[in-house]
Amino acid sequence: MATTRFTLLVQEKHWDSYEKFCIHFSKAARRAAEKENDPRLARADVSRSSFDRWMGRRGTIKGTPRRDAYLVLQHMFNMSPERLFDQVDPAPRRPIDFGTGAVAPIALAPEFDDPLSVVAQTHRLTSSNADDPVLMMVRQSITNVVSRYEALGPHQLAGEARVIREMLHGVLGGQQPPRVRAELFRLASQAAGLLGYMAVNAGARFEIVNAYCTEAESLAGEIGEVSMQMWASGTRSLGLYYQKRYAEADDAASAGVALDPDNPQAIRLLVNGRSRALARLGDRGRAEAAIGQALSLSDQQFSLPDGLTSCISFEPYSMPRTLANAITTRLSLGDTAEVVAHAEEIEDLVEHSPSDWSRALVGLDVASALLKQGSPEVEHAMVLGSRALRAGIGRPIKSVWERAKELYVGAEQWHDEPAVGDYADELRSWRAQPQAGPFAEGQPAQIAP
Repeated sequence: MATTRFTLLVQEKHWDSYEKFCIHFSKAARRAAEKENDPRLARADVSRSSFDRWMGRRGTIKGTPRRDAYLVLQHMFNMSPERLFDQVDPAPRRPIDFGTGAVAPIALAPEFDDPLSVVAQTHRLTSSNADDPVLMMVRQSITNVVSRYEALGPHQLAGEARVIREMLHGVLGGQQPPRVRAELFRLASQAAGLLGYMAVNAGARFEIVNAYCTEAESLAGEIGEVSMQMWASGTRSLGLYYQKRYAEADDAASAGVALDPDNPQAIRLLVNGRSRALARLGDRGRAEAAIGQALSLSDQQFSLPDGLTSCISFEPYSMPRTLANAITTRLSLGDTAEVVAHAEEIEDLVEHSPSDWSRALVGLDVASALLKQGSPEVEHAMVLGSRALRAGIGRPIKSVWERAKELYVGAEQWHDEPAVGDYADELRSWRAQPQAGPFAEGQPAQIAP
């Protein structure tokens, strides 16, 4: 049966699939464009129906291909298309066995992949839609959110964090080699974690907090990032704490510690998660033990961050941040002297910290301690409380609202004191800010003058 020279050559070169042929045709098109000094030829292509006709699979080819394809085929096979599409006898000549004079059977050569196909397949496996500049940009974006968080708060930065998360989800829908994919999982875990923490500070429903934390844990777990899993557990514990679900907050923090008790992230879980929740439950022994474990673990570290670390940082807790959380635990336990003593230890760092929230929270804790001590200092406490509210003015968050409200409730018995009335005015103005809306849940029906 007659066939064309084109069909025989394509089969001989193992280009007889449309996809393989197109790879070689594209290379030949670029060569033809250069040799013919015609850049347009580099864009020449072949439709599947044309390829099938050339191969004799769909009728016979009439005449020769159009000019662009004509020139490319000429460079591809080093012969004119007229000769290329001549009818020829496909039967190969069989070699002669010179020993007997008989015709020897043809040995069938093993089939191998086309070299260019192997290269193309390897490229697909190692190709990535996220190169190093993209990864660097995302890392920097997350770092920028963390560094600006205590200056701008969740109301201004949540949208930015959502864009980062959505972009990472989109990129992960593509293809990357394992090294790049692992880094994308790590960054996506951090983006979800940031949103979980912001949701706590913005007073969002716990279901939202938990969803982000679960995403952060799952992504971190896929790449063995235990530190990030622990960080997400700590954020879930924080969300439960501000829901007043103290036993569950302790359980969440305990689950995080259990992942790696010697990990520096356990410091946060112990002093922010466990000790504060246990103190609210009235379990002095275990609350004090959690503080002790956090301080001991801090001492075991070769290095910890300096200063008062950002509340949303992925770094381990610095010692001042640990002491600030111990102050809150001691206040719940009624240890007012320890509250004042710890506050004095970190007073200079708090005053010079760029974090308005840290100043507000420590100030409110000290103010509450002054009210609860044996000889209450009402006026001093109210002055500290008012100063704390002014420190956080314009960027109210859930934790500041809760402690400011508790200070007011603790001072109600001295409602005739002018200082208490002044603090009530400050609190009323603070609550009236549009950003404070989510924190109105559970507020006193009326703040008396």
